[in-house]
Amino acid sequence: MPTILRHSTALPYALSPLPHLTTKLSPALVRALLPFDLVIVPGLFGSGEDHWQSIWTSLFLAHGVSVRRVEQDNWATPSPSAWHERLQQTLAAPRKPVILIAHSLGAILSTRHATHTDTLNKYETPRVVGALLVAPADAANHKGPDAARIEGFMPPPSQKLPFPATLVFSQNDPWLEVERAHQLAKNWGASLLDAGYAGHIGQDANVEHWPLGLNALHSLALTCHTTQTFSHT
Repeated sequence: MPTILRHSTALPYALSPLPHLTTKLSPALVRALLPFDLVIVPGLFGSGEDHWQSIWTSLFLAHGVSVRRVEQDNWATPSPSAWHERLQQTLAAPRKPVILIAHSLGAILSTRHATHTDTLNKYETPRVVGALLVAPADAANHKGPDAARIEGFMPPPSQKLPFPATLVFSQNDPWLEVERAHQLAKNWGASLLDAGYAGHIGQDANVEHWPLGLNALHSLALTCHTTQTFSHT
């Protein structure tokens, strides 16, 4: 069974109307992230300026943490081959070990990429050493019309991921049932984090800088540290 992570209180953050401008990351979190290149992988329709992925990008850059973002040409009608290609291109830039920070369809894209990298070997890329997979979108569990937009990415891979991962799920996510989240985590060898009742944990969730997610990322980075040897040049 996948490990269940609990809500940590190790990194307290005060909520603010402008979290991306006023929030200070814990020095311990910054130290944990500095050896890595973080790659943000948005999902269907991308991540707007109020999305936690966008807020995190600003926070990381402000604290000197290396972060890149996957940008797609067509966010509304995703093509699996085009999205895989753009992810691969983005991964060609980093020089440090990579931690993926993926949401929704971006989480599915990341797991498909990790389990099918033999089909995408055009670029020299650093090794992905971890992934934070937030609210993976599963078309089989969604009753709305947007499910048809992601059919080409289905089904989610069933293989174990070749790196540590944390799957964050919500109790009332219209794209991912709780039992399905447990099954995916088991398949992928990922730890599980229950985010409570946060819907799809996207822009409409109003989680601002999302302290729970930052705690999960901190824990994941520490896990990745144990598997890496970093040069100190």
